[in-house]
Amino acid sequence: MISGLLMTTQACADGGDSGRPGTTANDAELAASSCLEGLDLQRLDEALTHCNAVVAGHPDNPVPLTDRSLLHTLMGRDNEACADVSQASALIKRQTKTADPLLRHELDVRQQSCKQRATMAGNG
Repeated sequence: MISGLLMTTQACADGGDSGRPGTTANDAELAASSCLEGLDLQRLDEALTHCNAVVAGHPDNPVPLTDRSLLHTLMGRDNEACADVSQASALIKRQTKTADPLLRHELDVRQQSCKQRATMAGNG
């Protein structure tokens, strides 16, 4: 499942590539969709630092939170991933008319996974 999400998300990131190699968290303005641009699985800490800046720059946008949740999942930080999913879901609920249906569905699936994980942890 993670590899499928990664391929889908990476395809979206590649399609929106701004052609700005060397983009860092210090850039004055980061695109909301730039969390996973140029993602290198060997440098997840750097990707997370960049994504944290994107989230901070777009506090009312669920997209960076959704992308950051994937990074947390890849890093084995399930609690942080689920917190981002929960926050993104709350934001998207406020955008009832403008919310992307695919993003809404993706967040619903991730929330179900978080609930299932929490239930399993409680039974273990």
